[in-house]
Amino acid sequence: MIILGVCNANDSGAALIIDGVLVAAANEERFVRKKLFQGFPLKSIEWLLASQELSISDIDWVGCGAWAGMDSKHTLPRIVEDIYSQVEQTKLESKESVMQRMTVSGNRDTHFRDVLIADLLDIGFRRQQIIFCDHHYSHALTAFIPSPFEDAIVFCADGRGDHRSVTLWEANRSTGLKLIDMATELTSPGALYGLITKQLGFIPDRHEGKVTGLAARGSESKIYHLLKDIFCFDDTTGRMKSKIGDYYRPFLSADLPELRLALENHSREDIAYAVQRVLEESLSDFLVYNITKHPDKSVNLCLSGGCMGNVKLNYVLSQLPQIKNLYVYPSMGDGGNAVGGAIHVAMQETGLSNLDIPTVYLGPGYTDEECEAAAKEANLPYSLIPEGQKAQEVAKLIADGHIIGWFQGRMEYGPRSLGARSILASPCDARINDSLNERLQRSEFMPFAPATTDTLAPLCLVDWKPDQIAAEFMTICYKCLPIMQEKCAAVVHVDNSARPQVVFREKNPEYHDLIMAYYNITGVPAIINTSFNHHEEPILNSPQDALRSLLKGNVDILVMGNVVVRLSDVPKLPSSN
Repeated sequence: MIILGVCNANDSGAALIIDGVLVAAANEERFVRKKLFQGFPLKSIEWLLASQELSISDIDWVGCGAWAGMDSKHTLPRIVEDIYSQVEQTKLESKESVMQRMTVSGNRDTHFRDVLIADLLDIGFRRQQIIFCDHHYSHALTAFIPSPFEDAIVFCADGRGDHRSVTLWEANRSTGLKLIDMATELTSPGALYGLITKQLGFIPDRHEGKVTGLAARGSESKIYHLLKDIFCFDDTTGRMKSKIGDYYRPFLSADLPELRLALENHSREDIAYAVQRVLEESLSDFLVYNITKHPDKSVNLCLSGGCMGNVKLNYVLSQLPQIKNLYVYPSMGDGGNAVGGAIHVAMQETGLSNLDIPTVYLGPGYTDEECEAAAKEANLPYSLIPEGQKAQEVAKLIADGHIIGWFQGRMEYGPRSLGARSILASPCDARINDSLNERLQRSEFMPFAPATTDTLAPLCLVDWKPDQIAAEFMTICYKCLPIMQEKCAAVVHVDNSARPQVVFREKNPEYHDLIMAYYNITGVPAIINTSFNHHEEPILNSPQDALRSLLKGNVDILVMGNVVVRLSDVPKLPSSN
């Protein structure tokens, strides 16, 4: 059976499950070169079909992991409770905000559902082929079905989706997923974090990672207590609680003059610390309250939803005494809901209970011949690395201080570069964070991420274990062992944490061998891995994208397969003076 997953939500994309195997997935931003593109993922669908030599008529079902509407059994009663609660405790303009949120959500969701149906019909699908899945259930499916666990607690948190912002599920391979509890979009941890992201001068729903980085540099202040008062877990009711008013409204970009005034005399670091701590405490308390009722003393935890892109939150959840092991779906945000929609259909139609995702190399790949052709078309000189010498040669270049554009194999699915479309560099000098960020025109407050191997990880990371799959996808942070402070200062944050990628040879042999070769040359057990893109651009996809990035000066040397293009060899344009 062939199932196409699609989603036209934020970070639109498509995925293909054939006979229970996820064969390909990609997000539209990579093709249209517009970050977090929202719209019909036409180019993603076209690539998926072409990659498998399929046509529209070959597709049995289309699943979308959003726009199912309000769940009448669970969400509707809770929404009514929340509306009455907010009306009782707030003043007139806040009551209006509650109704505005509900109206905007309903109208928006209906619009995108109708548009998606129309777009699918336009390219040849039939209406009866198209199945919609609840947004949060889609997140939950992506968190559990690809996980290595037979049973788990599934925890999803984001800004909003089909009127929910937090859901907690009990999951089992034989019985599926059962909702434990939830919070509506009126009490949204993603909206709270987005509000503060905006107040700090960043773009909400895009730059929350900058806030996470700033938070480690802050400390407790009055702002923490202000935010804790308007957003928290209420242990008397066992519910998430918010106060919609002057300091919080469930919109990412709400204009709140009183909040702005309250933040005026506080540092960005302390404000970031406050919202990060409130996020960690409210979600941890909600989780612990519910899983203490669980018959087992400890449980496996699966995470998805935009909030679970916060690696510090994921670390805090992983350290709870009730948690045995943690799996974070690699494309945890709305960009992953095309896969969620496809899983939903596969479960309904075929009884699918497991979907193996050993790697996220699910996007387009290019041959050496295609990379050579791109270099020739751009009139750029290039050379070829002899077969079998790539890891050693590139490791030497990194050791010599060069910034490498590493373009290998199939593109990653999800928000992280994981050794297919990566910028690689030496981690020895912390000053590279400033120089490379300036080069890429980024303003980041977390250091770059380290990539290490399964054999070197025990030297680098406190309590790392080979079965901790989250580390393979760079979705959790760890405390660092002394060698990281001593030899890898550029990838260690001020709180002695790092967000690593641990590479296993069987899953990416060339990347693994490169890291090991670098270690053998230098004695340094990790390299810098950051996403291969310029500021505010999507991670690159094609050889042409890689060459444009090289010409912008983002890297010194581009390695595409075995094709090498050096910025120093590129002829300089004549001066206009």
